[in-house]
Amino acid sequence: MSRLPARLRPGAPGRGPHKTLGHPLGRALMHAAVVLAVLGACRGSQAVGPAAQPTRTVDPGHVDPAFQGEWDAVQAARQKDPSGMAVVEAADRLLARDPPLNLRLAAQQVKAGASLDRGDYAAALASARAGLDDVTKVRAQGIDLAPPERELAEDLGRTRALAEAEVGDPQTALQAIAAATRGDRGPDLLFATARARDRLGDRAGAALAYAQWREAVPDGSAAAALAEARMREQWRGLDAATLEEAARKAAGTPAAQCLLVRAGRSAPAGAPAWVSGCQVAGAGGPPRIGLLLPRSGKFAGLADVQLAAATAAVRALAGPAGSNLQVAWEDSGSSPAEAKKAAATLLASGASVLVGPVGPGNVEAAAEVAAATGGRVRLVVPGEGTGPQVLGVAPTLEARAAALAQAVGRANRTTAVILAPDNAYGKRAVAAFEKSLPKVGVKSVKTIYYPANTTSFSKVLDPVRSSLKTAAVLIPDQLGRVELVVRQMVRDGVVIDRAKQPGVPVLSTAEGSSPEAIGPGHEVLEGVLVAPVGWETPEAAGFTEAYTALEGSGPPDQAWLVYRAVAQAWAGAEAAPPPAAAVLRVESGRFVATESAVSLTPAERPSGR
Repeated sequence: MSRLPARLRPGAPGRGPHKTLGHPLGRALMHAAVVLAVLGACRGSQAVGPAAQPTRTVDPGHVDPAFQGEWDAVQAARQKDPSGMAVVEAADRLLARDPPLNLRLAAQQVKAGASLDRGDYAAALASARAGLDDVTKVRAQGIDLAPPERELAEDLGRTRALAEAEVGDPQTALQAIAAATRGDRGPDLLFATARARDRLGDRAGAALAYAQWREAVPDGSAAAALAEARMREQWRGLDAATLEEAARKAAGTPAAQCLLVRAGRSAPAGAPAWVSGCQVAGAGGPPRIGLLLPRSGKFAGLADVQLAAATAAVRALAGPAGSNLQVAWEDSGSSPAEAKKAAATLLASGASVLVGPVGPGNVEAAAEVAAATGGRVRLVVPGEGTGPQVLGVAPTLEARAAALAQAVGRANRTTAVILAPDNAYGKRAVAAFEKSLPKVGVKSVKTIYYPANTTSFSKVLDPVRSSLKTAAVLIPDQLGRVELVVRQMVRDGVVIDRAKQPGVPVLSTAEGSSPEAIGPGHEVLEGVLVAPVGWETPEAAGFTEAYTALEGSGPPDQAWLVYRAVAQAWAGAEAAPPPAAAVLRVESGRFVATESAVSLTPAERPSGR
């Protein structure tokens, strides 16, 4: 049986719609609630009570003639006023005579229903629990319930769930709701789910449940208006990643589509009209930024970091006073075809700047879509740029290799050992080092390639172990693998060059660097020189704070790339020179400048608005 929440009915105690919505919509809701009835599938016949609300006929099955008079009195009271105290009094008179189980359950359900209808949730919960206690005692004795008794027990469980959501323990309420659901969650249980999650402080879960409630009620109804208002209350301030996670629990439904639209997605074709209303209101004026982020496929490993970075970037750039910055996003997938389709979708939604995607083929596909606009739309990628139409915010690998080579020159080393993964990245880095090192006085270069999945470096170092103590060691690779190399060097007795400890200079491009990767537990990296692709800078403290609040740790290099891409797009995506590479030192678990000439503020810093 489905029941309309008591707060939608006139005269209900507690917080009414006019207090929930302090504007004309609230008054309209209160007026419409007089005639509103939200119906689910109900067993048995129905009589109509006040305010055109259906009154459920509670069927106990066979009635013992000895109790027929008391049961008739209950029925008569319900016909006059389903939620009146006369119903409760008549049911209590029946219960006082200790009737058979079926009549006890029917009487408790009648009492619970009347209390629920008038908003006395505590009384409804007490009656429902009393009836369910009788069921438990009988079942404990190994007695099977008759069909009418089983149905009454189910009704009591549903009523208990509705009341528990309002005044009981919200976690217990969710368990009761789950137990009361038999493949059919009507509007009443959806509303109860939302209330329980709201009381638990689970705003994302409550937003989804209110959206599911909205999906289940008629368009234009007071319940629809209230559901939409409650959704707005719950999702206020929630980031896109949180909304996405909640939407996955109801994938493919209009409720999930609503949350995805709120997170920045475009409403799918054929979605109900109310789903489009879930989007963030746009104010016009500044560029509408379209984010092409990989949420599926081979680049999905970057998804959470990138989406969190985009969310934090918007917060940091908008500032505490707010901004009319508009952002939408689409899954760029893992193939050029998917990236092309996502880019086209964003352009159709009005995006004037695209940020992303990841991967050369995907970037080329998105650039093709942007180029088709005749220069109206530009692409800013969280990586290296490829020309005036595709702006990059990362220093090139060649620029970073050149900066590290200059550091080798400052260390007065004339020999160098390059340890690189045997893949396209490693070979490109080696080529860049071999071009730059001779320019700074390095006369001898020894290169060793290792499989990209190497985890033990003892044998890898065998050919160069005797020469390590006099050379500069360059490792263009992931920072985690660099750490494995350094640990092996230390085990071999090599002293790493540090600020107050002369030794062998170790230098790296340090892909995947993050505060956690150089923090506690990674002290062996102390003194290593790095030229990262992205790093923390003083002018972006707001981004660091926003990202840390979302993720619980500071932003890694990929997050910084997304932030700088969004910042560049926000500044208008005007043409900018390639960002400068910088050489930093790992010191006390953080990056520090290696000399006064190196600023931790990169050249690509955009001018804010």
